[in-house]
Amino acid sequence: RILNGEPLVFETEHYKRDGSRILLEVSSKGINIGGDLYVQSFHRDITEKKAIQEQLIHSQKMESIGQLAGGIAHNFNNLLTAMLGNAELLKEYSDMDDESKQRVNNIESSARKAGILVSKLLSFARREKSDVLPLNLNDVANDSAKLFEGVLDKRIGLKTNLSDNIPTVEGDPSQLEQVIMNLMVNARDAMPDGGLIIIKTSLVEIERDRFNMPSYIMPGKYVLLTISDTGSGIPKEIINGIFEPFFTTKEKGKGTGLGLAMVYGVIKNHKGYITVQSEVGKGSTFDVYLPVSGKAAYKAAPQKLFSVSGHENILLVDDEEEVLNFIRDILETHGYKVLPAKNPLAAIDIFKKLGSEIHLVISDIVMPLMDGKELIKTLRTIKPDIRIIAVSGFSDEAVNKDILKIDDFLKKPFEINQLLSKVRHVLDTGIRNLPPY
Repeated sequence: RILNGEPLVFETEHYKRDGSRILLEVSSKGINIGGDLYVQSFHRDITEKKAIQEQLIHSQKMESIGQLAGGIAHNFNNLLTAMLGNAELLKEYSDMDDESKQRVNNIESSARKAGILVSKLLSFARREKSDVLPLNLNDVANDSAKLFEGVLDKRIGLKTNLSDNIPTVEGDPSQLEQVIMNLMVNARDAMPDGGLIIIKTSLVEIERDRFNMPSYIMPGKYVLLTISDTGSGIPKEIINGIFEPFFTTKEKGKGTGLGLAMVYGVIKNHKGYITVQSEVGKGSTFDVYLPVSGKAAYKAAPQKLFSVSGHENILLVDDEEEVLNFIRDILETHGYKVLPAKNPLAAIDIFKKLGSEIHLVISDIVMPLMDGKELIKTLRTIKPDIRIIAVSGFSDEAVNKDILKIDDFLKKPFEINQLLSKVRHVLDTGIRNLPPY
């Protein structure tokens, strides 16, 4: 081709003496000088450019998969809410023999396990709201390590090397604990013949010119959590796909393939980043970067017990008939009068006629015809001080309650006591001083 006068552009891969790889873009063309044919070539180092391109492609791919996963999870949450709730109602209000009760317990257990899987999908899709508070990552790592030691094979050692006086990070303790547990489970499974898991924390600073970090990572100080193992390692040809949902190297039936997808989603949702280095036969190292908060660690106040029954009128809005009937049954069993509506337009008609007698609105967020956000806005226009609880399989709608103009939020799937406690709490505490639309 060059001899025919065509320019030629191609890429080559080379290795330095230290083993590091460089990529070169070679541009060549034939030139005629004094009747002699020469080849003119320009070599350009594109190692950094390729790394940035691969990171961008990976981020876009994960975003697309996340949107799909989030949609699937939303539909599953509606089904699980009805399954779990009706199983609870059967146990509480039916006379059953021991065998029947055990079967209902099995239904509940399966529904809860499915709910955990859905939560992992939502975490990956970044639609799972975090209960964020300032925390010390050492505390989370210590608690996780103590819990995990009890299920470790005696041939596997677990060592912690936690840096003293690291600053706090903004995080959801349960989600971060799940991240650590998932990484430790993967490390354990990679060492069937024994080995060592090491958990480390440290304080690092990320500089602006660090090209292998995604664009949303801002320069500054980060708490670095490192979990390494001496296991089998991850082959080079599959390492770029390990954070995708349903990707697994485990035998059929021994893994969902959602563990690392959940880890990726949670860390990104915490404005952090995760990297992996691995060598077959030597082990793997996962580095989790979380931005420093510096606020004082949160300490929870003790909760008070209160009655969950009542007599108030409640407008209930949900387009899923199974969920609507389940919530209505719970509320009516505990003394409330329920006005059901299968869509927002029906809810508005009821509210216009009986709004003065309605004490509380419980509404789904994702519905056809009109979504829950528009419904809430319309109801507040009619009656600004109406108390409202929003319900959804997604929890990102509750990121800012003041923007939504709601008094509380309930995430599907939920259990009976969660629903009743929130209803009673909102009715008893009264309407907050919300700004008008």
